[in-house]
Amino acid sequence: MWCCCGPSDLSPIQFLVLLLLNRKPAHGYELYKQITGEFGEKWKLNPGGIYKTLAKLVEKGYIEEERIEDGKTIYNPTACGRKALLRCVEWSEDWIKFTKSCCPPS
Repeated sequence: MWCCCGPSDLSPIQFLVLLLLNRKPAHGYELYKQITGEFGEKWKLNPGGIYKTLAKLVEKGYIEEERIEDGKTIYNPTACGRKALLRCVEWSEDWIKFTKSCCPPS
């Protein structure tokens, strides 16, 4: 799949969720609130989409679930997930440098 991470098995929403979890472990609704708070109408997202994304990332081994005392499930990136995220970030940096070199000076 081709996405903001170049040739990767991460979709754009998976990349974003993994990026946010790398900053701070969170539960699904917390991630939904962060994304809608940051992007608002620019990114149409429903809460169910977050949970499907989390399930996919667990299936891929990029995040793990942790049940906490209040019954919520917190998600944490795994070493494999952090490695995938780092590859995407490095690719993105190279892509940004390339696109800037192609743009006319302002």
